[in-house]
Amino acid sequence: MLKKKSSTLISLCLLCTSLQAISDARNDGLTAFKQGQYDSVLKLWTPLANAGDREIQYNLGVMYSEGRGVEKNIKQALHWLTEAASQGDADAQFRLGKLYIDDTDIEQELATAERWLRRAADKNHGAACYYLAQLYAHGKGVTQDNELALRWYYKAAKNGNVSAMYNLAYMHEQGQGVPEDLSEAYRWYNKAARKGAADAQANLGRLHFSGRGTKRDRVLAFVWFKLATDKNISNAKKNAQFTFRQLNKKNQQQALALYEEYKKNF
Repeated sequence: MLKKKSSTLISLCLLCTSLQAISDARNDGLTAFKQGQYDSVLKLWTPLANAGDREIQYNLGVMYSEGRGVEKNIKQALHWLTEAASQGDADAQFRLGKLYIDDTDIEQELATAERWLRRAADKNHGAACYYLAQLYAHGKGVTQDNELALRWYYKAAKNGNVSAMYNLAYMHEQGQGVPEDLSEAYRWYNKAARKGAADAQANLGRLHFSGRGTKRDRVLAFVWFKLATDKNISNAKKNAQFTFRQLNKKNQQQALALYEEYKKNF
């Protein structure tokens, strides 16, 4: 019995030592990356990736796909991202799908892209949902389907994707693929604008100015036009100036104060 217990203790100690070594290599690699010591990063992280560490596989995939600290190598990027994606890493699945659509160094493979994007989207990955919606909206690699596109735009928006929020707003305002619904357009422009989307801020100003989809409010119209102006949106400056002139002195002061408040947040 004493031998068995001693053997078990030794095994546990070795396991703890091994786990600590892995943790040290991960952390030391991150420190080296921040310090620009990329040769050290590869020496520390490559063995971990080969051993199946999916987070490290993802990190290496990003480094090689973007040329971050290493020469861009799409073959290595695809290898490591596929390894991580195959283990269920949603970020890796999304990046793989995006590479097969956007990267100019490899042949576009839309069917493969759709497969990986769908896996990530099924895990509520907002950006993957948005890219999947785009494929269905434009019929790229899949049969064009407005209903599926709308479904994935909604899922992307509900998972925080600002581009999807804007697209939903625009589609409902213009009646593209859906019945025109100005209140729904306003709702999504408002969400996107509050996430800092400049085009949404300009369009939200327009809806407030005209009272379409919401109550007319020239003070809020000025505020959103002015925020869009700060982000160099075309015509926003003219719209802000014109709207400001429509306000009385009291409302002008209120509008400027509200702009300063919103500027801190949006």
